[in-house]
Amino acid sequence: MPESDDRRAAAQADATAKELKKRLSPWQWGVILILAGILAAGFGVDIFRLPELQDLLPITTPVSSVPSGVPEGGIQAKLVRVVDGDTIEVTIGGQELTVRYVGMDTPERGEPGYKAAAAANTQFLGEGNLWLLPDHTDKDRYGRLLRFIYTAEGVFVNREMLVQGWAQPLEFKPDVTRAVEFRKLASEAAQAKRGFWSGDSPVDGAMPYALVTKATPLRVGPGRDFETDQSLLPGLTLTVYAKDDSGRWLQVRTPDRAGGWVSAAAVDLNVALGDVPKGE
Repeated sequence: MPESDDRRAAAQADATAKELKKRLSPWQWGVILILAGILAAGFGVDIFRLPELQDLLPITTPVSSVPSGVPEGGIQAKLVRVVDGDTIEVTIGGQELTVRYVGMDTPERGEPGYKAAAAANTQFLGEGNLWLLPDHTDKDRYGRLLRFIYTAEGVFVNREMLVQGWAQPLEFKPDVTRAVEFRKLASEAAQAKRGFWSGDSPVDGAMPYALVTKATPLRVGPGRDFETDQSLLPGLTLTVYAKDDSGRWLQVRTPDRAGGWVSAAAVDLNVALGDVPKGE
């Protein structure tokens, strides 16, 4: 075996061992290590390279076949179905799983732009040979895998959805490794009026978004008499859900999921104010 192939095999064995350790209880892992020691000493067998053990894990991609542009540690998956702009169903090692994109959010069913975001996601995903990488958390409370998505061509789908204006940043700690980058990409998309920031889409309109143009308080209600616990800085993008009766205040959500009201005079809306629904 050439030296480079041997290094790749060793790296694959190490990755397999780490993945297995996450999936087994401490006593099961202890039994595996004892068996590994016995087989290595007596027969020179590295059990972490055995096909039978590989079948227990979702990883099925040799290290050498991971495309350029995909970071180390990517797990191969096959696209089954696009659910919406930030959720897909895939198969990994023969198991069908739901995957929620890390760090971004798109319109939900029934909201303007739901179909447009799903269509953009489908386009970026391509033929459906994918590589998935986690941030810190494996699954959300609904049992969905939380992942960054890369295509076989090395396209970083989470990033492209933001770059092209079809998504907003969304931050759930501790999965905020790319939070600063994603906020910057969304702000640039807003200023360039790409995707939903143009105010429309080819399919079903645009979700109301806003770009902060001057520092403004985020208040707990629609008016200057309401308290505030933070100030929003220019360049921050917001998802807009409602306006008050006067149309002077907007109910918004920030990337870090803080909710509240901002003055409509402090932001640029991607849609006409009349298209923003009134709050209850």
